[in-house]
Amino acid sequence: MTADLPTALPGGPTPDDLTAALRRWTGRPGLAVEAVATAPVAHRYSAPTTRALTRVAVSARDGAEAVPLRLVVKELQRAIEGLPPEIPASLREFIDSQIPWRTEADAYTGGVRASLPPGLRMPDLVHVAEGPGDRFALWLEDVHAVDRPWSADDVRRAATALGRMAVRRREEPPVPVPCGSFLGNFVANRLHRRALPLLADDATWAHPAMRQPGVAALRPALTGLAARVPALWEELSAVPELPAHGDATPDNLLRPEAEPGRFVLLDWGTATPAPIGFDVVPLVFGRAEAGTGPAGEVPALLEVAVPAYAEGMAAEGLHVPVERLHRAVVTAALLRYPCTSLPLDELEGPPTPGLAARAREKAAFVRMVLDLEPHPAALSGR
Repeated sequence: MTADLPTALPGGPTPDDLTAALRRWTGRPGLAVEAVATAPVAHRYSAPTTRALTRVAVSARDGAEAVPLRLVVKELQRAIEGLPPEIPASLREFIDSQIPWRTEADAYTGGVRASLPPGLRMPDLVHVAEGPGDRFALWLEDVHAVDRPWSADDVRRAATALGRMAVRRREEPPVPVPCGSFLGNFVANRLHRRALPLLADDATWAHPAMRQPGVAALRPALTGLAARVPALWEELSAVPELPAHGDATPDNLLRPEAEPGRFVLLDWGTATPAPIGFDVVPLVFGRAEAGTGPAGEVPALLEVAVPAYAEGMAAEGLHVPVERLHRAVVTAALLRYPCTSLPLDELEGPPTPGLAARAREKAAFVRMVLDLEPHPAALSGR
């Protein structure tokens, strides 16, 4: 090893640990690491359990052959370590108790990989480093993905694979999580504890960003939806439950350039049980929610994804009527987005043009989700 090899690597493995891991991964027992370069990944950390993301470029050699390798290191931590310090200690401890920070590490090191259907895989796990305190570092394959717009066919193939995956994983032990699932936790805490009280407060709607006509016009519909949250949750709780990825957005479904037709699914931190079809929600709504796709694309993509997901489940032996699945997906979206998508957490600061623009953009997304609800089938139907 040369002086170019740093002694401090992301997550704490030694250079010898890294060399041994790379030899196993590549199947090259004579691999020698010559240099390692690291750089932080430009990424907006939305989860307090993500400590850091680092891209790693390894220059290695196997005899006379140069072997360049690329990895991404995802460092995980307890949620309390990643929460803003201004949050009161008692609230920090409560939030920490609600987020099972080891879920992603358990997914990569457990049996999930063996349950994935053809056309869908996880990134290769090259090394796991357990750090001081409650920390993990996952050294993962850096997938070179194509960067072209998603097509309806991409959505169809991804939905089919996600439906197959859910059924294939149904014998896995359930992930222990407060309220039983990511969605249940979301309803109990993000909705009932945070968003619904804010939407009921006149002061929320008095803010200049919320007084804009297109935003203010949502108040009656959101007030009505807030009152129906318990009934919607009870309705959704009546459908079968299967293991879900929980955040299967197009950003987390990489399309590797060297593997046409295959997806690599990232970010398993919300991989908990969920009502059937739940992974269709981030797949179809994820781009519009993030502002990287138009809200108007969602209804047509929903009509592609729901039948494809049903076909995926049926291919693994579980038959669910498309109408029933559609209703489950729309109900999950109604719980997941409208009451929490407006920038409620930004209203304590001064009004700015940027905040006003975000409120208008989110209002268009919320209106689209609300307009999806009319559908002929009930969850308890055929």
